[in-house]
Amino acid sequence: MPEQATSATRTACVIAGATPEQVIGVGMNARIAVRANAVGALVTGRPGDLVIDYAAELAGPVYDLLYNANTGWFSVTILRGMEPPTRWDNRPGTDPGYPRVDDVLGASTPAAILAVLDVPADAIGYAPRLLGP
Repeated sequence: MPEQATSATRTACVIAGATPEQVIGVGMNARIAVRANAVGALVTGRPGDLVIDYAAELAGPVYDLLYNANTGWFSVTILRGMEPPTRWDNRPGTDPGYPRVDDVLGASTPAAILAVLDVPADAIGYAPRLLGP
């Protein structure tokens, strides 16, 4: 069974202004797929530490998305070169692990962030959680 099928947490990243060829030139592994999108290049699968390499080698910024279907946690870690990362997440009032940002390119909900970054919801298995009465 593929690794992502066994994990509730799925990831993807968008490298602004980069071409798939540039991304592949920095690094590739069998667990990812790279394609162009409206922002630059979209990496789906499990890029792992390659996200840091992309941020160090490409102009970016790099938007590292994470979604956990069990908890509903959605976050975007934003890397700009070797500067300290920042993070948007959908858990207000918690410590997101990095300095918090209020939006990602003007978007402040998971669905809007996926749209502005041109990431299909199914790339990370995103589905809005329904809240009970």
